Amino acid sequence: MGAVHGQGTHAGPEAAWLRPLEARPDATSRLILLPHAGGSAGFFRDWPKALPPDIEAWAVQYPGRERRIKEPPARSLDELARGAADAIAPLLDRPTAVLGHSMGATIGYEVLRLLLADPGHARTLVHFFASARQAPHHPRDRQVHLLPEEEFLEVLRRHGGVNAEVLAEPDLRDLFLPIVRADYRLAETHVPTPVSPPLPLDLTVLTGTADLAVEPAAAARWADVTAGSFHHEVLPGDHFFPAAQLPAVASVVTRRLRVSAARPG
Repeated sequence: MGAVHGQGTHAGPEAAWLRPLEARPDATSRLILLPHAGGSAGFFRDWPKALPPDIEAWAVQYPGRERRIKEPPARSLDELARGAADAIAPLLDRPTAVLGHSMGATIGYEVLRLLLADPGHARTLVHFFASARQAPHHPRDRQVHLLPEEEFLEVLRRHGGVNAEVLAEPDLRDLFLPIVRADYRLAETHVPTPVSPPLPLDLTVLTGTADLAVEPAAAARWADVTAGSFHHEVLPGDHFFPAAQLPAVASVVTRRLRVSAARPG
């Protein structure tokens, strides 16, 4: 494993997986952010502005995008989770929360299962935020990744979060669509780790009032996943409400993380 340095840099081969959004060596807590299908670490670029100085944010970078564009995509969601977990483990020297958005919540759940196999990590992994995602034991039946291109594009347009210019420009669309379709395939063919025993940490579900991709009842079933406290926060917006409601989302995350971090381990 690579070392964690005082200036917030990350050394070692796992550095490709993690991007420090802003070095905060004096932060008392950390927040690990995992993006959605087709997304990248850049989705979280504005988070440091919304978070207080005592929380240091790191974003996970999946292979095949941004600075990892030349790498082949992951072959399975389990492979993504293992790579992310190995990279995150050296950061667990202080209270840490994991937030995954959409597919990132599914990956985050598997990452936590892997990390919590080490009893020592249970002392510092304190909260999981599942954003815009159904619970792992409430999978969707629809296989979006198998749809013809126009139907697949319509799903992306309906969910929002994709720049219309990207979909309208053939070269950009040809670059983007294989990545997002591959991510959908990983998520939709993944067999989740059972939710029992529940995770030994607090859990907050975040959903948007106009999110067409996540039914409220399916999101509420995240309550079965935790042995700690459970909260369900509903904010205005569609599937990508964290981008439009960042100050409100960051406020919820800050409040809940601080409470969990202060609780005796």
